[in-house]
Order: sequence, then C-alpha cells, then structure tokens
Amino acid sequence: MLSPELELADLDARQWRNGWRLLVPPRVFRPGTPASAAAHWALVVVDGDLARPVKAIVAGAGAREVRPESSAAAYAAQLGVAAVIALDAGVIAALSAEIEGALRLDQEGPAQALVALRALKRHAGHGVWTEPPLLELLPAPGHDGLQRTFDLLVPDRSALVAYIIEDDRSRVHTSLIAMKDGGDITRAASHRAIVELVPEATLARDWVAGHARVLAAVEERFAKPSLGLFLERATLMRILTGPSDQLARELDAKHVIIDPAPAWLLGLLGGAAVVAMAGRAASALAHMMPKAARDRASSFAHRAQAAMKESGAHPFALLGFDPIELWHQLKHHYRP
Repeated sequence: MLSPELELADLDARQWRNGWRLLVPPRVFRPGTPASAAAHWALVVVDGDLARPVKAIVAGAGAREVRPESSAAAYAAQLGVAAVIALDAGVIAALSAEIEGALRLDQEGPAQALVALRALKRHAGHGVWTEPPLLELLPAPGHDGLQRTFDLLVPDRSALVAYIIEDDRSRVHTSLIAMKDGGDITRAASHRAIVELVPEATLARDWVAGHARVLAAVEERFAKPSLGLFLERATLMRILTGPSDQLARELDAKHVIIDPAPAWLLGLLGGAAVVAMAGRAASALAHMMPKAARDRASSFAHRAQAAMKESGAHPFALLGFDPIELWHQLKHHYRP
C-alpha cells in the first residue's frame, strides 16, 4: 500500500498538524492550546496489575504519583485527562520481543503496523489497558486482505484527492493528494504542490466552483483522480458525530462534493440514502407494527446484509470487517 520509495514533497506543516488533529478524538486535546502542547492523555506504568501503579506520565506535565485504581478509565478521571494507556512493566519486554520477532525487513509500513496492533490486542486487558478501550474495538485484518481491498477500490495510475476547507473559507484547513502506482502509494503531497495553478485563497473562497480546477491541476501534476472529496471542517465534524444518515443529508444539501465518485462508493452512498429514508419511514410506522413483525423485519435485513458480504458484492468483503460498522462503534469518542 505504501511504496518503500514513497516520495513526500510539498507538504504544508500547518495542514499536516490540522490533519493529525482531525484523526484524534477532540476530547484528547485541550481547547484553546497550540497543537504542540495540546495533548491531553497519560501513560500509567503498573507492576503486575492495574491496582499497583508505579508511575504516571501526563503529556505536557511530566511524571506524577497516582493512587491505585481498578481501570484505565478511573486513572483518566484521577489524572484529569481524556485518554490513558496503562502498561504492565513486565509486559513491555514481552511485547517488544513479540513484535520484533514477527517483523521482516521486506514488510512495508502498514504491514508492520498490523503486526504491532495484533501483538497489542493479544495483551489487551492482560498487561495493556486503554481508555478509550480502542484495542478491544479495533480489528487487526491481514495485510493481504487490506492490500487486495485497496487494489479493488483504487485503480493504479490514479490519484486520490481530499480537501477540507476552513469554515470561514479563508484558506485550506487540510489537503492530501496521493498517487497510486503498482499497487502502492508512490507520491503524496498537500495543496502546496499545485498552489501556483490554483491559489489557496481563491479556492477557499469558492471551493464548490473551484474544485474542478484542483482536479485538473492534480491530473496535470500527478495522475487522473479516481476519487475526490471536498468539504468544510464543520461539515466533516457533523458527519463524524451525527446520526447515521448525516452524510446523506450533507450530500443532499451540497455541503459535500465527491468528484469523481467511483462506482463502489456510489453504491455505498446510494445504500446510505436508502437506509436514511427507510429509517425515517420506519420511525413513523414502527408504532403501528406489532413487535413480532418488527423483529422479523430486522432479522431479514441483517440476513440480507450478511448475504451481500458473503457473496463478495460488498466492497469491504475482503477486509473481514465493515469499516462503516466499526465507525458506528467508535464515533461517540469523537463527540467533544
């Protein structure tokens, strides 16, 4: 997925920081502080079990003593932070040995990350504890399934484009341009790579009309885009934290532009729109149906979805899990 000779050029440090902060749940950052000092989490080292703390290290504040607690969440509350990683000192060496023993020099970055994640998951609740409990929720798919899914959904010799615009339309908040070739991402950049073709301020003022110029510039400098996503930051946060049909609502309101949109994504979005409409209709009709009928309808819907995945018709069938379903389990962590 990532070329060992990945070319990183024309990266914007501000946009890079902004993009990183979008990936991290908002509660992990202290509001109003600069990104360099905003982390709001702690590492707690314990001796054998959670009730025997050795030391806590709070990001940006240093080491401190802590009272014994029975969970990572309790340590987070005691330390006044939003996230905690608790590690048994005796497990650190074992974890290192497991990870180093499974790594190979010819593995690319994502494969190595999956090796580390699988090792951490094996110790989740038994030497490694987290708050939020992400290790229990995050799947660790095989790299082969990940690569095959990537190859299925993103054609070679094409570019992926993602732009998030500041809410006041003063400038670009975050941007990413990536080119895929030979099964791997071989080049990655930010808007800086095409800024002389599409001035940032001009684009931000009217990104709805200006996104076509971005796509043309990306094709000139990188490759023909196979997927382009454009929206404002507030819209993204509404989608991340809102109800399951929020994306369909934002698309209907033209607050999100997906251009070009591959066939597999159109299928997913069409499904999302149908589910959203069905959901609203179901809400209105549910009280008119007896419970047994509602249960049968729900069971039928789940069987149909499972059949679609097993047949390979679902675009994420090769992954072994559904990223959209996973997001529904994670999204409440992104609510401020």
